[in-house]
Amino acid sequence: MPSPRISLILGVHNHQPVDNWDHVVEHAYQKCYQPFLDVLEAHPAVAMAMHYTGFLLDWIERHHPEHLEQLRRLIDRGQVEMMTGGCYEPILAIIPDPDKVGQIRGLTERVRTLLDTRPTGMWQAERVWEPHLAKFIAEAGVEWLCLDDSHFKAAGFDDHQLFGRYVTEEQGESVEIFPVNKELRYRIPFDPVEAIVEYILSQADGTGERAAIYLDDGEKFGVWPGTHKHVYTEKWLDRFFTAIEQHSDVIRSVTPSQYRKQSRPLGRVYLPTASYSEMMEWALPSNLHGAYKEALEATPEPYRRFIRAGFWRHFLVKYPEANNLHKKMLHVARKVHRMNGDRAVASAEALDHLWQGQSNDVFWHGFFGGLYLTNLRTVNYRHLIEAENLADAALRGDTFLEVTETDFDADGQPELLVETPLQNLYFDPDEGGGLFELDFRPRAFNLLDTLSRRHEPYHHRMKDGSEEDREELLHYDWYRRMSLLDHFLGGETTLDAFKKAHYPEQGDFVNRPYTWEVHQDGVTLSRDGHVWFEGEQFPVTVSKTVTVAADRAEARIAYRLTNRGPRPVDLWFAPEFNVNMLAPKAPDRYYYLPDQPVNPVVGGGTATAEAETVAIRYPHLGSTGKLKAIDAIGMRDEWFQVDVQLRFSVPADLWRFPVETVSQSESGYDRVYQSSVLLPQWRMTLEPGADWSVEITQTIG
Repeated sequence: MPSPRISLILGVHNHQPVDNWDHVVEHAYQKCYQPFLDVLEAHPAVAMAMHYTGFLLDWIERHHPEHLEQLRRLIDRGQVEMMTGGCYEPILAIIPDPDKVGQIRGLTERVRTLLDTRPTGMWQAERVWEPHLAKFIAEAGVEWLCLDDSHFKAAGFDDHQLFGRYVTEEQGESVEIFPVNKELRYRIPFDPVEAIVEYILSQADGTGERAAIYLDDGEKFGVWPGTHKHVYTEKWLDRFFTAIEQHSDVIRSVTPSQYRKQSRPLGRVYLPTASYSEMMEWALPSNLHGAYKEALEATPEPYRRFIRAGFWRHFLVKYPEANNLHKKMLHVARKVHRMNGDRAVASAEALDHLWQGQSNDVFWHGFFGGLYLTNLRTVNYRHLIEAENLADAALRGDTFLEVTETDFDADGQPELLVETPLQNLYFDPDEGGGLFELDFRPRAFNLLDTLSRRHEPYHHRMKDGSEEDREELLHYDWYRRMSLLDHFLGGETTLDAFKKAHYPEQGDFVNRPYTWEVHQDGVTLSRDGHVWFEGEQFPVTVSKTVTVAADRAEARIAYRLTNRGPRPVDLWFAPEFNVNMLAPKAPDRYYYLPDQPVNPVVGGGTATAEAETVAIRYPHLGSTGKLKAIDAIGMRDEWFQVDVQLRFSVPADLWRFPVETVSQSESGYDRVYQSSVLLPQWRMTLEPGADWSVEITQTIG
């Protein structure tokens, strides 16, 4: 009988989010990417498929070109095969079709230029698969890719059928798919080397045509907590590669292309929409995670493959902020793809910004940060707004003011977009007539890039902490954080209660539908609603007319409240504003009072203070405080050079506080600053049929 043999295909995917901090990328390089390559080079009989996303590849070229020289050596001796993929690691299924092909071709050309090799296979970002992708992947010149074996099991395959590769197609465009072995993905690099090698050997047979396939995140080899010591100091990787070499009579270490040359596909396959099992669990609504786990635990192992969790695109339902960013990307993509061909340089630059704005990290949230990380969301928005600026300059010129009714967020209801060369203001009439995006275009900065506080399944694990910690950290918003949300407060409401979203809302305006009118230079949003007062509902109308300047980043918001009832009503009116300047405790980002002398004193204090007994000079944006009878408030970011002011035609009392979320990270639980709330407020008594008005001028400079 022929001796048992098996091919072993190993690969790693190295990724850093676009424009991630240099010190974070440098840490990953020193702890993971470079030592991994050093160990690999010391074992020339071990073959490896390697993938670097576009931003990381460019970063390495700038900071460590010696790493690329080392890669070239390994490629030249046939030890390393490079993979392509979406250049800036997008979820291919959710970006426009031209960008699917363009991003893949872009990274392929980048690899060819830097490393003098043309990849034929690709890494599929987060292994998010939808069947139509096969056509675009093939059109981009890709011949093979890897997906999890769970994709195949969902289509009815058994474990023993998943040691090779299959062919799929869409409209006759074919591509080969390797199933990544879940057993290896979970065990490498955590289990003892001997146990992993024993498992690989157990899969060998006399045909020698079977292949065990492992491709996973490179960051598991040095960046994940505790892995640098385990993988390098304790030499796990060196021992693993040595064991492969010692068993070369049975285990043939090959690259995917080497294996393809010596074997045939196992057949045809059509895979359902899927990602890796953890991702599909994270995509479920938070309240269903427990039920999903119970269903898995109650199902015998042979039948668990039939228990499916969520669908990746549901993240765009679960998190409206992710959907907002996605629809902004599509909105900008339509502009970029309409740019005139005679502006080739600007068009190419806009396209590259658009592609960077498609980076996947901020469109979802699972075990670690993702969408919760404000610095990453800001990067995507920045690149999208930069692309939009270039496209609008080509399509609209230097001067324009356009108001558009469109179903921007694809919820079946129209949104109102007001766009000028200096600012974008997006309103949602169906959600309290709120302002949900505010782009200051000269700095390519969305000042309303915030995130509501919501329950996450891992929050229950914080119960190990003290009750005081939970009371302080875990608060959940009952509405989406936006600006121009119209609150009516009850007589006992305190700043602390409002900050924690534990207060009695007296009106039905915050997240309810408004009617609208579009003007040449703005919009009017109105609602005939009700306010509770002394145990009764009083009919009250709120109208807000937003007038936008064409030649400066200014908007005038004219509020009018009308008592439509037969009796007088006491009102405590408080429109909410949110502003995110990223750094809550940086000394160069702070509140101030406009029109005051240098070094103005701003009333400070906390939610529990009886009055403003503490004077704070330039309080930071993460502080909490109260102000009385002010006619203006400012927020300044000296780093980005952005200044925001609100001016009130009627002096207002004002509360300010930070919105902080709690998300899981590699180090535990993180409090993440999302925005600062400004809550100007006025109390008045309205007689039957009477109006009350105020004008708020919002200026960005």
